Amino acid sequence: MVATSQRTNVRPEHQLYHEYTTEVDQARTNVHYEQPPEFFLLITGGDWNVYSANLWDPGTEDDTASQEAKLDLIARLAGLEQGMRLIDVGCGWAGPLTYLTDTYGLTGTGLTLSPTQKGYAEERIARRGSDAKIVLSHWEDYTPEEQVDAIYTDEVIVHFFNLSGFFTKCHDWLKPGGVMINKELHLKHPRHAKLDRGGEFVSQIYGDTGNYRTLAEELRLANDAGFDIERVHHIERRHYETTIDHWLANMHKHSDQLKEMVGDQHYRDFRVYLRLARHIQRNVTLDVVVCRRFD
Repeated sequence: MVATSQRTNVRPEHQLYHEYTTEVDQARTNVHYEQPPEFFLLITGGDWNVYSANLWDPGTEDDTASQEAKLDLIARLAGLEQGMRLIDVGCGWAGPLTYLTDTYGLTGTGLTLSPTQKGYAEERIARRGSDAKIVLSHWEDYTPEEQVDAIYTDEVIVHFFNLSGFFTKCHDWLKPGGVMINKELHLKHPRHAKLDRGGEFVSQIYGDTGNYRTLAEELRLANDAGFDIERVHHIERRHYETTIDHWLANMHKHSDQLKEMVGDQHYRDFRVYLRLARHIQRNVTLDVVVCRRFD
């Protein structure tokens, strides 16, 4: 059952912040992700198929290099070192998880809500021989076997209605001194939470699971959960836009294959979604928030 939105006096189709049971949340999330993995692999491109904004510094021209630049930034900000245990919440097809575990000598666990993602992620891990495993679980239902050194999300917590609860869980999952690092889009002002027609379309693409917040709200919730805010690293808007431009180019390049996988309508809808997402960037910032458990 869908709970009443926490925002009032706004038409349902013009609002975010819907609270769902974990079962409904999983089903709605999988409206987006239960597609053939190859659909997303061709769009994101590169070796790691990172489904989020990457880094395009001068001299970076291809998808793999941009993905690795972003993942290396995350590793530096989190202080990842050999022997650490990492949880990747919203691990997708395990590209980032395998890159981080292999490159930095970690033991990794990836959480996903999508059985199709889990299947492909496990194939990727087996091919590479990575020290990682994939768990099909909502974060609310998950408890690690032991406390870990680091927790990582990348444009994932925007889909968590109960972000306070997630941060509290993360605090419990981490060892004292452990780090939680979240790369996320943040509203420049709460008024941008009201959706226009384009925003409604993007929301529907993601099963109406959007829960956009300001950076200030995220930082407050992390503090409330017991975290110290160690650093906020801002990523320039151009990196997000360039990532989307590359995805659109990849869609055009592989249009026949993609249409064969998902049909003409879904192909067209996805291209519209990417163009709208690029346009919506004017109302958000992209930031990496690094938090630490000290007690």
